[in-house]
Amino acid sequence: ARKLAQSPTRGLGLTKRAMNHALNVDLAAALDYEAYLQDIAGSTADHREGVRAFLEKRVPNFTGK
Repeated sequence: ARKLAQSPTRGLGLTKRAMNHALNVDLAAALDYEAYLQDIAGSTADHREGVRAFLEKRVPNFTGK
């Protein structure tokens, strides 16, 4: 639980939404929705922090934003 809490929680939430959506639609619709959610995830502060931390070779400090 601690490891999940230190993860990019907004990204995890979007992943859960994509997985739940995929249970009820065909593959094409699931992939379209996943692409839509990827656009959202890529615009978050946590995404920017993850990239910055990777480039700086440090542990990311995710905020859930």
